[in-house]
Amino acid sequence: MNVNDVNSMQGMINQMRIMAGQSQTQSPSIANITEVGSGSSFGTAMADSLKAVNETQMTAKTMAEAYDRGADIPLADVMLSMQKSSMAYQATLQVRNKVLSAYQDIMKMPV
Repeated sequence: MNVNDVNSMQGMINQMRIMAGQSQTQSPSIANITEVGSGSSFGTAMADSLKAVNETQMTAKTMAEAYDRGADIPLADVMLSMQKSSMAYQATLQVRNKVLSAYQDIMKMPV
């Protein structure tokens, strides 16, 4: 191993530590969804969560397009944003499936 390899590895380790520190101090963008007020309805909560998921997807799309254009955005940030977007979409899809299943169960109940 030469000195350049050690320096680049040390730089990567430092960058990973910085990113880990940032991820712990930043609150997730979807965290405000769980704080539903007493006057809110289920529909309002769902609309707010869908808006948050849409914002997450738009942010990921914007970052990916900026990276493709050659902007100074680290690839790790772009990939992290895309993964957050994917996870938010998958969670929304699972909630939709559960709500649809519950609705179908209720409709099958005898009156």
